[in-house]
Amino acid sequence: MYSSMNPDMARALCWITLVATTVVTGINADTSSSRCAKSEFWNRDSEQCVDCSSCKQYPKTPNCDTCTPTEPSDSWRVAAITSLSVLAAVIVFGALLIGVLVHQSRSRRTLREPIEETTGPLYPA
Repeated sequence: MYSSMNPDMARALCWITLVATTVVTGINADTSSSRCAKSEFWNRDSEQCVDCSSCKQYPKTPNCDTCTPTEPSDSWRVAAITSLSVLAAVIVFGALLIGVLVHQSRSRRTLREPIEETTGPLYPA
């Protein structure tokens, strides 16, 4: 029997082998990165786990974005201070507005009351 392979078939087999090797290598790299602790990330160059504290010194290191921030963010404080400031401003403005409206309603009430004449007629008859 004649067992020669078609050149197109050989090329396809090479591509399949190359893709399979790449996939397996990628899977191995991913499993290596899963072995790192939460405070570490996988460095492909050195092929080992690197501590996230090095990202403070070298922030442009690849995969530093996978590190979780160790310091708690203060964004909630900014939001709380802002919302409390707005709330205080609304309360003060509302109190001033109510005070002005109450003052105006009282001053209108006194003008609506009839004026009593305590002296005689203005013109002699």
